[in-house]
Amino acid sequence: MAPHEGSAAVAIGIDAAVVANHHIVVRRPQAGRAGEVVDDFSSGPTLAGLDALAKRLSPWPGAMEVAEPTSMTWLPLAVTLEKAGVELALVGNRHSARLRSALAGKNKSDPIDARVLSRAGEFFDLVPARLPTAPELALRRAVQRRGKVLVEANRCLRRVISLARWAFPDVWNACSGSRATAIGVLGRWPRIDVLARARTSSIIEVVAEHTRGVSDVERRAVAIRDGARRWSEFWDGRLDFEALGWEVAELIADLTAGEERVERAGLQAQHFWQRIYRDDPLLLSVPGMGPRTAPTVRAFFGDARQFESAKQAQAYVGLNPSNWSSGQTASPSRAITKEGPSVLRLAFYQAANVARTRDPQLAEFYQRLMVERGHCHTKANCAVARKLVARTWSTLTTGTIYEMRHVDGSAVTRAEGARLAASYAVAAEVRRRSRAQSAATHRGRLTR
Repeated sequence: MAPHEGSAAVAIGIDAAVVANHHIVVRRPQAGRAGEVVDDFSSGPTLAGLDALAKRLSPWPGAMEVAEPTSMTWLPLAVTLEKAGVELALVGNRHSARLRSALAGKNKSDPIDARVLSRAGEFFDLVPARLPTAPELALRRAVQRRGKVLVEANRCLRRVISLARWAFPDVWNACSGSRATAIGVLGRWPRIDVLARARTSSIIEVVAEHTRGVSDVERRAVAIRDGARRWSEFWDGRLDFEALGWEVAELIADLTAGEERVERAGLQAQHFWQRIYRDDPLLLSVPGMGPRTAPTVRAFFGDARQFESAKQAQAYVGLNPSNWSSGQTASPSRAITKEGPSVLRLAFYQAANVARTRDPQLAEFYQRLMVERGHCHTKANCAVARKLVARTWSTLTTGTIYEMRHVDGSAVTRAEGARLAASYAVAAEVRRRSRAQSAATHRGRLTR
């Protein structure tokens, strides 16, 4: 194929496939029109296919190719395109789905997706994807793995709680909110009828082993045994205790295995993080950042210099509120966009939940949202997380250790900051009211 003039004006879209061939469309845009398709072909994901792709696109050096971040197929494509002198930009799945809906309606196929992506530059600001180094990629993959297994472990926990809530809620409640105690007791006695006949001294040993600093261990143990006795009498002849015990044991085994996977992935992520950033005093100076959240932030932020502003960093994380307007009707400050990596958003949310108890300014901001604005905890903490993203970006890009400050702007020590933050604690009554309002809002949506 002969080289074409005006490579910068050529738009390239690729529907990256995981198990099939990639579909590529090269289009020459025209103002107000779809433009002219100058090439339309498929290429395999093999080395031979990628080599053929590079040769096919070599006539358009400097062009921008657009793809979705499907699995990790974008990485070999980015390396291949780099050899061909073509840049790669990634458009999120949500953006591409909306664009396809607008341009192709309900029709979807590989050629359609490639054509739609070739027009993404008309609607979005495209930024060339930055290829991570091998250590950076290893860190990112590890934190993504941890995020995935963490979600799976939480699902296992919810299944255990769900079963306990209908099968023997008094036993679960007798553990007084201690998940470790509940899992320890049910792991030892998965059959409720056997737990009902267990010796109090044996239950006390298990409760004491999984509970620290609690004076009512014996009371809890008696309440657990009595609850099991009453529910075994209630279910007698209605439930197969052997089958129920088997299900409890299986769920706890799944939960235990899931938590072990989370621990392994977390340790691996910390290993990769420390290999690149050592002790990372810069990031760890930000309140809320620790060995679990810092590796995730570094995996996606790096030195954060790829973001031109704090606002751009917040948008990448997906913590910016979405906006909607039509005519004279506007609805600002809607739900957050959730456009960024979910594991990164979760890391900042968790870090914010700690930071608001240590940083006086963030604590005062959180209290104001809860008390004066009537926000629920989740909404208020998301707003704190958004501020924390901005402060993290500033810390990393300036290379300056985070300095704790009072609400009046004066510098304070870490100990003073924690003491001042505690003075902005939200009253229990405010939290109860916000939870009631949130529940009422969700119920109201069911009738709309």
